[in-house]
Amino acid sequence: MNGENEKWTPDKINLYYNQKQSQMTKLEQPQAFGLIQSIIVFEKGDMMSGGNPPLKAEVVNEMRKSGAVEYVYDEPISIQINDGDEKIERIKFNSILFPIDKKWDGAAYIQTTDSTYLYMVSRPSLDFILRHWIE
Repeated sequence: MNGENEKWTPDKINLYYNQKQSQMTKLEQPQAFGLIQSIIVFEKGDMMSGGNPPLKAEVVNEMRKSGAVEYVYDEPISIQINDGDEKIERIKFNSILFPIDKKWDGAAYIQTTDSTYLYMVSRPSLDFILRHWIE
């Protein structure tokens, strides 16, 4: 694994489902940890578009209640945000939340080191990919 991909490998994975939470590490549950990583596909990069308002705590809680996977990092990852006004700022985050309910449209949200949740990227669903290539 190269260094760039390695920095995106979480130290822990939190699982939220049916209002319950579980946590795993690669060392404790390597097979399940690897399986979840193979299912959660998202674009990794050093730059993301900004401009979206932060999520409210109630929305984050709703996402977790309806089911989510959260990658947690012991050391924050640093990326740049371009807010669209040619203003680029560097932020650090220590987790990525992937809600699994369809109503969130495959979105992923980073939790910054000051506990703000920001939209990061939308992940394409298999349904979306099939419709795009077949229609």
